[in-house]
Amino acid sequence: MTVLRLIDASNFYCNSIRRTSSNISCVRESLDCFVLAGGKSTRFGTNKSLASVGARYMAAVVASNLRNASGSSVSLIGADAQTSSALGLPSVFGSREGNGPLGAIIDALELSDSVFVVIAPNDTPFFSAECFTRLFDCLDASNIDVAVAVDVEDETHVHWLLSVWRKATCLPLLREQYHSGTRSVHEAVIGLQIGTVAYESALVRNVNSPEDLGDEGTI
Repeated sequence: MTVLRLIDASNFYCNSIRRTSSNISCVRESLDCFVLAGGKSTRFGTNKSLASVGARYMAAVVASNLRNASGSSVSLIGADAQTSSALGLPSVFGSREGNGPLGAIIDALELSDSVFVVIAPNDTPFFSAECFTRLFDCLDASNIDVAVAVDVEDETHVHWLLSVWRKATCLPLLREQYHSGTRSVHEAVIGLQIGTVAYESALVRNVNSPEDLGDEGTI
């Protein structure tokens, strides 16, 4: 795995694709957006996606941030019919539901017809539109395969599910690794060029319990 440390990529844009507006990046030209909404929310005690953050559902906050950054529609992966209806978002299903982060990433790539795929967990409401934009900028700044969020206080803590993937280079390798028995994302991405973008811990944290929402959320 080649790691490229691109912390501040906000001033870089790709010029290889003709655009109608100078503030639209290459990534946004062909991008599918997914919020991971499967899982049983065992530690949380209830459906995380429908937990309240202020006056909105938590997964709706994530989807809104992603939509505002990308300008694209957002789909859920693995959400049941009730969750999909409550959020007003379509839900799609891959073949690796319940098989960990690597399975979720491969499912998202296989479900996409676009050049790039961005994914985010349903329990990351503090990762703002600006945060997503920095991931897009990281990919636009160089010819890398993946842009992924890391914790600025511990950059070995890689948030593989807060990431943008180049389908053409990533899917064949990840699928091969998965079929060979690999389940660790860190091991599966060996051979890809990875750009990391560092964020404060408060922005990349997952909400694992109602207490993690503090005064901002209720159930």
